[in-house]
Amino acid sequence: MAAGSLVVLTSSQSVADTDTYISDFFCTPSNDLAPAQAKVLVRVAFPTKVYIGQSLDIKWTLGDSPFKAPEDSPAKARVVARGSAGISDYWSGTGTLDSMGETVVANALQKGAPLPLPTLAPGSYIVGKEGEIKVTPRSLTVQYLPSDEVTVFNDSVNGAENPAIKYSVGNKWIRRADDKIDDIGKDVHATTDDGATAEFSFTGTGVEYVTERDDDMGEVEVTLTDADGKSQPTTKVNASKEADGQTNVPADVKRTQQVLWSVKGLKYGTYTVKLKNASPGKFLIVDAFRVLKEPKPELYAKYPNFTAVCEPTKAEAVPVKVEKAPTPTPTATTPTPTPTRTPTVVPSTYYTTVPPHTATPKPTLTVTATVTPTRPTPTAPQVIVTPSGGAQTGEAPDENRSGAGLIGGGTAMVLASVVGGVALRRRRAAHSQGR
Repeated sequence: MAAGSLVVLTSSQSVADTDTYISDFFCTPSNDLAPAQAKVLVRVAFPTKVYIGQSLDIKWTLGDSPFKAPEDSPAKARVVARGSAGISDYWSGTGTLDSMGETVVANALQKGAPLPLPTLAPGSYIVGKEGEIKVTPRSLTVQYLPSDEVTVFNDSVNGAENPAIKYSVGNKWIRRADDKIDDIGKDVHATTDDGATAEFSFTGTGVEYVTERDDDMGEVEVTLTDADGKSQPTTKVNASKEADGQTNVPADVKRTQQVLWSVKGLKYGTYTVKLKNASPGKFLIVDAFRVLKEPKPELYAKYPNFTAVCEPTKAEAVPVKVEKAPTPTPTATTPTPTPTRTPTVVPSTYYTTVPPHTATPKPTLTVTATVTPTRPTPTAPQVIVTPSGGAQTGEAPDENRSGAGLIGGGTAMVLASVVGGVALRRRRAAHSQGR
């Protein structure tokens, strides 16, 4: 691909419909972070169609990094990148959709060492109405952020005044060193002269003034001035008070390594802090200054040596349609019957225990009966002589048979049955009595 060219590729229909914007982004200004002619190959992917209620996602992919460390740095310096795309024609005005990323450099860096680029998280925007959005990849901003370090500048170096701290000429400043007192470096610079000053210049985003708290110390006026000579309002602090600013430090107490005044969150740059003794006869003591470099991107935005802005040679707008989601066609489905579980019956075996019979046995009564066999039904006709005068002969009945004889025979049969039954009962009674 030729430098500065711009290509927009449409994906195949087998994948979600997307466009891929590819271009070289050239970086300015040229500085220690971005050498001359530094450029980054950028790919920006986004959908060609989005349904209402869905998010428009813009994904940035960055090529090889041309960036260099602008200074020596301890471990954990950071590189922050922001890809910005304009979105327009969807409402009145324009907007910006940013994709952000950050990476931490684990090792210490020397000035000029290669810096890696982070992976950018997609920028997302939820669309809420039909229309067309024009997406225009505009810029890639890269920032170097120093490690979250604190650099200590002691009041002296090897027993001599630290050249970074300027003590006022014409005033009596003494260096007091005592291994028994827990000051930074075991020493301080001190004066009791009215109006005596000490100045310290630093580059960073904040500073802390470290001193002692003691009842023989007094008020200190503190003034902060930036590189353009603009000063913040002067602040008064009292070193004879506790940290609450109200309570007096006891007479027999000396508190060391106390932060009497500090400032943070400054735009990264060079500043000068000035201390002035505002209590004649009281001590103004300088132990050390701590310089802060806070890793917050907004504090380095206007510092050119830590920032590079990269842009394509030609910004090309690509349309994205926003439509209503299609109504899904209902599909008839046959409900699957819920299987009915048949309980499994496990047969149970029951045992009945019959207790042993302990009653006194009684004699068994045996009854002997004479059974008269039943006579078989005769096969020969019972009526041998056909009576005359039958139903179908037309003759009168035989008048020679007597009715009295029949009655007498039946009576005799009844009497015989009665006599036989009485005899049987008497035999049973006699048997039961042992006779």
